[in-house]
Amino acid sequence: MKIAVVGLGGTGSAALRFVAHSGHNAIGYEQFHIGHAHGSSHGESRIIRYTYPDVLFTQMMSDAYKLWFELEKEAEEELLVQCGGLYFGDSNDPQILATERSLIEANLPFERLNAEQVKEKHPAFHLYSNETAIYQKDSGFLRATRCVEANIRLAKKHGAIIHENTKVQEIYTKNNKVFIQSSLGEEEYDRVIVTAGPWMSTLFKSLNLPLVPTRQQIVYLNINDHEEYFQANGTFPVWIDTTDNLYGFPNDGHIAGIKLAFHHCGQVITDVDAERTPVDENYLEEIRSYARKRFPNLGSDVTFSQTCIYTNTPNADFIIDRVNNQPNVFLVSGCSGHGFKFTILLGKIIAMMATDDNGYERNLDRFKLSSFHKILNKFSDD
Repeated sequence: MKIAVVGLGGTGSAALRFVAHSGHNAIGYEQFHIGHAHGSSHGESRIIRYTYPDVLFTQMMSDAYKLWFELEKEAEEELLVQCGGLYFGDSNDPQILATERSLIEANLPFERLNAEQVKEKHPAFHLYSNETAIYQKDSGFLRATRCVEANIRLAKKHGAIIHENTKVQEIYTKNNKVFIQSSLGEEEYDRVIVTAGPWMSTLFKSLNLPLVPTRQQIVYLNINDHEEYFQANGTFPVWIDTTDNLYGFPNDGHIAGIKLAFHHCGQVITDVDAERTPVDENYLEEIRSYARKRFPNLGSDVTFSQTCIYTNTPNADFIIDRVNNQPNVFLVSGCSGHGFKFTILLGKIIAMMATDDNGYERNLDRFKLSSFHKILNKFSDD
């Protein structure tokens, strides 16, 4: 079959690789250059972890890890740094308790640590006596831009054609054939996969997709002293503060300092094509304030900062479905700020769906568009 993939970020690049590898005629469309910084699939680091309070996500991550290891092997490149992960917060935080139950149900190893034990194992961290941490050794970070580039490089190796800097204006169906109208003109396909992130709603206005793009900000702060405390050799794991809703990374070896960010949704973006503004000064001060209480050896100098986009669904679940009135068009979106670690799996799943392969074993009904419409209807009834 002749199959197009529109949007070549984390999920789209993976889907293109899987479609091409399975022997189909694969064509990818990307409105910017590969590895661009306009969406959600760029940068030196995205957390990868099993630690979810939702057991289905934990189970899906078991599938995703295998695919990431396979990509690393095929690409002959380090893409995943396993430095361990701390998931911490107030000892009574329901997210901590639910995550612990999820790891037990998935039969995954972990340690429960108090503040003193965290300080002994990971001296850069300062936890308080009322806080508890879950340590999971398999956590780490993915080198996001490199992951996208590796998928594209291997897709090309398997025969895929890439149209960079090519904007898709419309996707429509006539006589059971799907057509893409782009800056290159009109092209006919058997199937089309769309993984266009915050541009999904522009392409499918009539679907009223439950997606809200938000402006997110990340900051790197300098290390004042004891640089050895902040290295990705297990001394400084990736971390999530589930009570205060922040996350961060060890030194990634490419940008000075360490990366921190709030996970909560930022300002709603009404024009995804508008020029991006720099990180807000008040946000920088909030990050510095948090760092002062949590990481005594960090400084307050910003070594790098950047904005990006979350494409959010109402409940942070993904959309994985086909379009009702266009059964040969398939959608994946709504990574909601936690999805990059899943992108290789989401690409695999949607490539399987588009090629009539029903072999994925887990029940994904909750990710259908109809599930979100039920949620939105409930909200409107309340």
